Amino acid sequence: MQLAEDINFTTEKKELLSEKIHDEILELIIKNASEEEQVLNEKRLVELFGVSKAPVREALIKLCSEGVLRNVPRYGYVVVKMKEKDARDITKLRCILETEALKAGFDNIIQYHLPDIKAHIDNTARMQQEPVDVWGVWEDNEQFHLLLASYADNQLLMKFLKESLGIQKRIYAQFSWNKKQSMDDCFDEEPHVGIYKALQDKDLDRALELLRRDIVSSLENRMPG
Repeated sequence: MQLAEDINFTTEKKELLSEKIHDEILELIIKNASEEEQVLNEKRLVELFGVSKAPVREALIKLCSEGVLRNVPRYGYVVVKMKEKDARDITKLRCILETEALKAGFDNIIQYHLPDIKAHIDNTARMQQEPVDVWGVWEDNEQFHLLLASYADNQLLMKFLKESLGIQKRIYAQFSWNKKQSMDDCFDEEPHVGIYKALQDKDLDRALELLRRDIVSSLENRMPG
């Protein structure tokens, strides 16, 4: 019995490590996006993370199954480039998920959560007064949309939305990320303020329209001209 428990514990630790490596590799891909082909080498990743081959291999296999990487024998793992159609498709999916979430959570927001949304917007405004990391601002934008959707109390919807935002982050990195670009050129808190004011006025139709515009603008501002 004790042996079985030890085996389960070891397996769980292994899974957690491979998941951690998966997330770190994905961040590595995103933050080093460029027009050039990215190729990942298993041996170098093992050295980079200071772990055994098994969790790195499991993470790479999972990234291949997710369409992030493609395994080329005797060459390495090639990063799959996102296409303009991918950007359009994920934007449409986000519109569906987030507008449905807002409809479902509208009454809950009006009754209980307007102060939470206002606090998030105020915190973002304070953050933008200081030099910040580009990905910190990106993640803050993600958190606003996840916060708004969370009031629908739909865990499955939240799962798909988180995955969609992760894909859009890859698209942003590939198409638009320029290290010399200022955050003021990329992000604007005004759409979030507008959504909040519409909710404050109990105007669901206006809030939905502003939410759609905000989501669609993420495509228009990131894609090549």
